Amino acid sequence: MSAVHHMQNFFIPFDVQQFIQTRKDCPDDPQLLKALWRKVKPSVFWREEAISSNNGEVLTLGNGDLSIASCYVCKGLAQCSRATIMALTIGPGLPDEARISAQDGQLYRSTVADYLGSHGAELFAEAFCQYLQQQAVPKGMYATLRYSPGYGDWALGAQPEIFKFLNQCNGEIRLSDNYLMEPVKSITAIIGWSNQWQKQEYPKGEHNAFCNGGHNCAACVTWACRKGK
Repeated sequence: MSAVHHMQNFFIPFDVQQFIQTRKDCPDDPQLLKALWRKVKPSVFWREEAISSNNGEVLTLGNGDLSIASCYVCKGLAQCSRATIMALTIGPGLPDEARISAQDGQLYRSTVADYLGSHGAELFAEAFCQYLQQQAVPKGMYATLRYSPGYGDWALGAQPEIFKFLNQCNGEIRLSDNYLMEPVKSITAIIGWSNQWQKQEYPKGEHNAFCNGGHNCAACVTWACRKGK
């Protein structure tokens, strides 16, 4: 069984002008965005294990240490021999700022803090996956895209098993009874590793009922997405 790794103060590249330009709905307020970004305190827990089985419906890591019941994930990691499970957070700073600002009637500041928190967690996940990929290059390993519970047919109810797999993240990231994380700007995910280059696209196709990206989630009829069913 491999160890659970932990890293704090991970550097997340943040170019405020580029951030504004690449997001159509981003507030054009560089000074406020920079000030709020200082509240980001990244922390990540991760563990890599061999994929012991993948039958197209359930993917198992290690000696049964974690089983993922998801055809979506199984197909995405079909060529992989190893996988990394991660849980990361940007900390409570921005969520607390959004809450306190709203209570004080500073609705604009609250909205910007919440917006930056959501995008900041994604920036962190992207940057950390790139970091792992750089570490894997000398080993001749290639990464898949990132998959998270609640997407495709990987149920959000899988969160407790992920936290168990990661030794409960030492209590730094916590899970509520309805599977939401605290701090709220947190992400759990898996990426697979293969000795073959991995095409950077998610599984899709009408014949196997995976989401083809052309549906509104609220009207989705594919069995792969079980949210609300």
